[in-house]
Amino acid sequence: MPKINTDLLIIGGGVAGLSAAFLCQNKISVTLVDSQDILGKKWRIAGGAMANMTNRTISPEHYVSHNPKQAKKLLQSLFKFWQTGETFALMRDMGMDFEEREYGQIFCKKPVKILIDTLIQALSKTNILCSQKIQSYFYNEEQGEELYTIKTQSHEITCKILLIATGSTAYPQLGASDFALRLAQKWGHKVFPFRPALVPLLLPHNSPLLGLEGISLPVQIKILLEHGQEKTDPCGIRPLLFTHTGISGPASLVISCLWEQGETLCIDFLPHDSLLEKMHDPANGKKLVKNLILPLMPDRLAYALMPKELQQCKIAELSKKDREQLAAAIHKYQFIPASTDSLKKAEACLGGIDISSVSSNLESSLHKNLFFAGECLDITGLLGGYNIHFALACANKIANKITKIAT
Repeated sequence: MPKINTDLLIIGGGVAGLSAAFLCQNKISVTLVDSQDILGKKWRIAGGAMANMTNRTISPEHYVSHNPKQAKKLLQSLFKFWQTGETFALMRDMGMDFEEREYGQIFCKKPVKILIDTLIQALSKTNILCSQKIQSYFYNEEQGEELYTIKTQSHEITCKILLIATGSTAYPQLGASDFALRLAQKWGHKVFPFRPALVPLLLPHNSPLLGLEGISLPVQIKILLEHGQEKTDPCGIRPLLFTHTGISGPASLVISCLWEQGETLCIDFLPHDSLLEKMHDPANGKKLVKNLILPLMPDRLAYALMPKELQQCKIAELSKKDREQLAAAIHKYQFIPASTDSLKKAEACLGGIDISSVSSNLESSLHKNLFFAGECLDITGLLGGYNIHFALACANKIANKITKIAT
């Protein structure tokens, strides 16, 4: 079995791994190992292959974690050195034009594979090993210094600095795994099991909203908690898409990051209008309820939401209770999702390595020169380019630390 000695070993050839290799290769010897035959597989399909690389608004409020206070502190530290402009500069360096879309999302103008392949070509000083499954990993101390040894099916690699950037279990069809969690847990770190995020939500089997597949409209979704508290999407109104099993589209994907099993969703299907105001307008008094509501939303959805006993009533004949019932059905529709969809449909995961045992430089507090980056950490970005930006920020922060170690 060939043996490789390297200063830095990076496991994982995604956003964080490739970026860290690029930033470190001129200062120290770098080896990058990936289990797949093609580097950046998940990155290549992100955003419909155009990759939502970052966002005009980068702040901790667009991320979730089991340890929100520690996450905010860590993210503030990262974003001091890597904001939207730094991602722009990287894209320009890689010859990639970009454009801004709704909600401040920044996408590549051409397929992101062009950027990725350009980045890989620039890794001329990095030893890259693809299709390498990790079979064992251990560390030992020599002369007071920890050395890490990783064995694949064909190589034994020893390094002074180890960076784990293998992501989460989202998209298992692309080779995703929980390797980072298994390694971190074996070496003493607390971990939170991965579960789907940025994923459609499934409706209960008896939901009146089933059968509305194909309908899309802007909505505002809240999660209702005890004592009048709630969780909301910081961007507010986003498009919702009905599928044959549940709800998808940006509104659902974002709320899936905040939702816990058993919690109640409250959807406003007319966030830009006030149904009560329209019912109080004397000009609408002679209209039937259905004739007032049908022009405001898709017919199939309107009939699913309107109480049947009120559909044929004239607005002027409605009691106060009827009007409130009708307004609640449209503006405050409540239900408990059955569950999230599977990891195969998830764009990211919640959970990961507990950040309370990770420094502001993303270094383990338990083992010197062991670093974690990107989605394997217990920080998940909401929809809008936040996860790719976080991975890039991690790579930059770690590279700064590693090059200081080397010098």
